[in-house]
Amino acid sequence: MLKYPKYVCGLLLVAVIGLWAGCATPRSGPPAERVYTSVERRAEEQIAVLDQVWKLVDRRFYSPDFNGADWATALDRYRERAGEAESSEALYDVLNEMLEELGDAHTTALNPHESWEEYTAERAFVGLNLERVEDYWVVAELRPGSTAAEAGVQTGWVALARNGVPLPDEGLDFVSQPGESYEWSFADADSQVHVVSLTARTLSNRMPPVERRSNEGWIYLRFDEFEDDYQEWLRARLKVHRDAPGIVLDLRQNSGGAVSSLERVMNDFFPSRVSYGAFVNRKGRRDEEKSAWLDGVGYEGSLAVLIGGASASSAEILAHVFKHYERATLIGRPTAGVVVASQYFRLRDGGELQLGTYDFQTLDGERLEGNGVQPDVLVERTLDEIRLGRDADLETAVEWLRAHAPPTDVAAQL
Repeated sequence: MLKYPKYVCGLLLVAVIGLWAGCATPRSGPPAERVYTSVERRAEEQIAVLDQVWKLVDRRFYSPDFNGADWATALDRYRERAGEAESSEALYDVLNEMLEELGDAHTTALNPHESWEEYTAERAFVGLNLERVEDYWVVAELRPGSTAAEAGVQTGWVALARNGVPLPDEGLDFVSQPGESYEWSFADADSQVHVVSLTARTLSNRMPPVERRSNEGWIYLRFDEFEDDYQEWLRARLKVHRDAPGIVLDLRQNSGGAVSSLERVMNDFFPSRVSYGAFVNRKGRRDEEKSAWLDGVGYEGSLAVLIGGASASSAEILAHVFKHYERATLIGRPTAGVVVASQYFRLRDGGELQLGTYDFQTLDGERLEGNGVQPDVLVERTLDEIRLGRDADLETAVEWLRAHAPPTDVAAQL
């Protein structure tokens, strides 16, 4: 996701986007389910939350026509269901059904528990990273420390069902509760079905960054979010490897993050500040953007960047910038096309609304939202290569580096 810093309300932020209503403050612990004195009181409070969400969207959503949604009638259409919701989770299901009409991946409501998870950067996982390959949901990666990693689930297995319900062709969005078990069905390479009970554990939202070095001197670097700790790690590694003949930067699982981190990362790959596009509000005002004021590493070696369908938001802007300035070769598949700047607003029941408030236009005047960034070298993932433990994207990047930054040694083993 592309977002402004969530728990900071400083002068710099005010100068860029104006006063931020609803700035969040640190919390002491996870919220408990609210108890109401009567059914009528519950309905009144839940409708008030619905009203708050509707008004924020009505005033601040980046698209003046609400992306074609009939927003004027939405409040009345969802009022009864919001009042009748029997839990906070059920209420937020209603809120998000309403918000889905806007067709914007950056606009969503987080219930109080989800908001707490976002604040602590932790949530419950069973540990499966599923990727859509050849019309199957394939286990592409297992989260370290998860029950899936410990239960013998293998990359390359095809995920078939969760709790007996077949997986949909698109739109996976499972919410797991800590300590709760879920029955997953998988098919292995021999079509043998494995039914595995996986218990959700509370783990960090963030996968650890990855660094590898080949015998030829090339460096592989992966980070999955634009946040301060990742950005500082990346800068430190680039300083160490300033003289490396080439770098593979893996953005395939990078979901985006803070604009400030994005701007600093840009400076690590360019000798000076660069323009990267414009944020546009609902009135059409454009804020032309450049990378950070302070100098970065300015790495000058050859650069191959891996992208795919999970590369989103800030990762897509960075890929666009690399492509526009011909700074890197993009390898893989088109990015997600989810590029809108969002802000967080605290809701009256302790939940939050993440709201898309600024559209983004590229240096070429195009929208990335709904379009994404196309790779320079298209690589189609196959089920067989995943099962064999091969990474065709990385192999292609190595071949590209061999052609553009010949090393002194012989065999690469990224």
